Amino acid sequence: MVKTYLSMLLAIVAFALNVNAQVTSKPSPLQVDSKDVTIFFHADQGSKGLMGQPASAKIYAHTGVLLEGDGPSDWKYAPTWGDNSQKYELEYVSKDLWKLYIGDIHTYYGITDPSQKVAKLAFVFRNANGSKEGKAEGGKDIFLDVMDAGLQIAIESDLPSTMITPSTSTVTFKVGTTMKAAISLSINGTVVATEADTTLLSVKHTFDAPGNYEVKAVATAGDMTVEKTALYVYASDSQEAAYPGGTPKMGPVKNADGSVTFCLGAPEKQSVILVGEWNDYEISNDYVMNYTDVNGMRYFWTTVKGLENDKMYGYYFLVDGNKSVGDPYARLVLDPWNDKYLLTDVYPGLPEYPVGKVSDVPIAIYQGNINDYDWQVTDFKGVPASDLIIYELLFRDFTGTEGKADGNGTVRKAIEKIPYLKTLGVNAIELLPIMEFNGNISWGYNPNFYFAPDKAYGTPDDYKEFIDVCHQNGMAVILDMVFNQSDGLHPWYQMYPVGSNPFYNMNAPHAYSVLNDWNQGFPMVQEQWVDVLRYWMEEYKFDGFRFDLVKGLGDNDSYANSGDSGTNAYNASRVARMRELQKVVESVNPNAYFINENLAGAKEENEMAETGQLNWANINGAGCQFAMGYNSNSNLNRMYAPNDSRTWGSTVSYLESHDEERLAYKQNKDGAAGVKGNEKVSMQRLGSAAVQMILAPGAHMIWQFSELGNSQTTKNQNGGNNTDPKIVNWGLLDDADHKGLYDNYSELIALRTGNPELFTESATFSMACNSNNWQNGRTMVSIADGKELYTVINPNVTGVRTFSVDFLQADNDAYTIMSKSYGSAPSFNAADKKVTVPANCYVVIASKGVSSAVDGIEADGETLMAYAADGKIVVDNAPGVVEIYSMDGRMVGSVTVSGSVSVVPGVYVLRCGNAVKKVMAN
Repeated sequence: MVKTYLSMLLAIVAFALNVNAQVTSKPSPLQVDSKDVTIFFHADQGSKGLMGQPASAKIYAHTGVLLEGDGPSDWKYAPTWGDNSQKYELEYVSKDLWKLYIGDIHTYYGITDPSQKVAKLAFVFRNANGSKEGKAEGGKDIFLDVMDAGLQIAIESDLPSTMITPSTSTVTFKVGTTMKAAISLSINGTVVATEADTTLLSVKHTFDAPGNYEVKAVATAGDMTVEKTALYVYASDSQEAAYPGGTPKMGPVKNADGSVTFCLGAPEKQSVILVGEWNDYEISNDYVMNYTDVNGMRYFWTTVKGLENDKMYGYYFLVDGNKSVGDPYARLVLDPWNDKYLLTDVYPGLPEYPVGKVSDVPIAIYQGNINDYDWQVTDFKGVPASDLIIYELLFRDFTGTEGKADGNGTVRKAIEKIPYLKTLGVNAIELLPIMEFNGNISWGYNPNFYFAPDKAYGTPDDYKEFIDVCHQNGMAVILDMVFNQSDGLHPWYQMYPVGSNPFYNMNAPHAYSVLNDWNQGFPMVQEQWVDVLRYWMEEYKFDGFRFDLVKGLGDNDSYANSGDSGTNAYNASRVARMRELQKVVESVNPNAYFINENLAGAKEENEMAETGQLNWANINGAGCQFAMGYNSNSNLNRMYAPNDSRTWGSTVSYLESHDEERLAYKQNKDGAAGVKGNEKVSMQRLGSAAVQMILAPGAHMIWQFSELGNSQTTKNQNGGNNTDPKIVNWGLLDDADHKGLYDNYSELIALRTGNPELFTESATFSMACNSNNWQNGRTMVSIADGKELYTVINPNVTGVRTFSVDFLQADNDAYTIMSKSYGSAPSFNAADKKVTVPANCYVVIASKGVSSAVDGIEADGETLMAYAADGKIVVDNAPGVVEIYSMDGRMVGSVTVSGSVSVVPGVYVLRCGNAVKKVMAN
């Protein structure tokens, strides 16, 4: 009886017989039971990183195996990188040809489990110290197929892929077998060559017309017959045609009849094939896309019918027959290298990457209802831009395993912490970039797909729920946007040679380039930015954006030089570009926030401020000096925009950001005597720094856990950013000193919330926080509508100090202490206009008209309103009994559902169920 072993190849690259390949073997084809196996490395192929090495060089193989079913990153039985053991050392054969003796595959790799089936050998070659590497083209790993024992067959062609072009229409096919057999080769059912009693059949065939071709090899030896089939495509040229509906829209667009039009921008390209899951990822001439040229820009498109609205379909593009890329407008992306490490509880239901059908290309996902979400808040409007108190947040490190740096924070866990942020009092959350980035562990400043949320933190619906719940709690959500650079998997970076890529600059025109610098003057780049901003606002309801490295967004010819002087100089093209982007944002939401990380000169930033744009103001250096206890260079007056020659209310000033070192780390490392190693003093000084920020009119930002005095360094030894996961330490809330700092932040923000008129441009405000003579202390005064607010800071490291303050009234009873450093006992005498403050501490004194409003306290799933006014604590909409305690633990009254309790001035604790909140009364 004849036994038939049938296998089908549906892949982008042809099976190889190791002829003209980067790695070849003896014997060939290679089988799992092959003996005396020798591997040959052709250094002049692939990446050519080891080409030209002399015979005396030491070349090593970093090698392992892929078992059946493994993906390209699932290496098994590989040594530690850098292992220079003799078994991995190659022997020089001739120029650019080296060999490695393996012998028996299982013995060499130490595979003792007979059930483990080796499918491929995996290689990266390197010199002794790893400074040079020999890899496949594009820097990928090298793989060599390993076949089963017995009669096996393989097909190889001299094409670089399964695509046939007019210039490669005459193709040499080689069919090899592992033992002598009768071999035949047929194309679309017609036999084109046969030969008996051989191990190799070679034939040339000319394809004379576009179409899909099935190339089939059959070998028979005795009673055994094996077959191998490969699919080749001779693609028709893309044809010019009008895009349905007029102007091309990149990405997948669902049409009224339920069909979907897929569109890829690809200037200078000749043909594109859409490859999709709907036909099992076959590369087919049936899916050659049309093209439409608009103002010199070429858009390829085709329409697919019959896709179900709620089903996920993977797809990618094959460009000019030789480059497979994802969709730059993909709404969701499958990563062939990193998705397998995602936990199912982080992203339940994520489709598996189609291993065996596609390899080494990110797969875009189309789903007709991917953006369907039942929004609870559809009309959110945030506070005026100058009132923003922003909390900068990285999902990865905000939650996760307590006390560890696992980087396993998620969106869903962050949703659970929204009551914490609400209690803190911030009114906006700024998310570090969430667009699909390289790997699963990142800050997000290496984006590859600008329309797809990264799956490492959760699902699209998770992100939307986070935003929705923030809106329910009165907090805007701002998205950090990286328009200066992308990582190397962006499809447009992949599609063109380096140096002749119209989308990217080979050399950045500015001084601060990281990764791959976008060519901002290229029309399709700007089209992408417009579409990106609209998408995240319309589909995810973001309330605005923070733009990274705006200094890199100028025209290429707008920089006098690529050094610091040219980059930091006034640049009119940056002003113009940001204004055009702002118009896009305003067209979706006129009240959206628009924040630039420009860190440029006053002239440029004030021109941006004319249209309501905000600019980052980095006060970290001075903040660190103050926090450490050093008076030199500790000027914090720049927290107030006019003191920095900026338009009133036009800056987002901050003590810490993701780019800056933690103040608490600097205290622990380099603090002055009396500060370093003294936790209470350190937290008091951090609170005194915070008051100089929060109570200065204008927008401000808090980097996550600044309010808890987080002291983990954010820098590497060379001073660069350390982007590794950080320790999750919510336990700081259990420490009295750190909790005291949190309470100070909460109290100060409550003063902003409860008295907005004190922080408007019409208020009378003065700030004396720049003096290096700390004996005079530091003061801030704000007066408006009969309200007075006085802040006095004793910046000295030792000694109680008494400072002069010009109170408007001479009656002590007209004022009350609204906030003070944790563990301190300041005092004041309005008649003498004196305020006494312990070292390192601050005090905020207010007239009786000043309130500390606190709203939206979450209790038992309900929201209650609580605030102090006119000598009373007022409660509205409580789900039960609200108990009110003085700071000495005495209950002074209670309210059921709604009501008020008369109190003397002071700080009180409100408890409703498990919810607790401080309120200051005057």
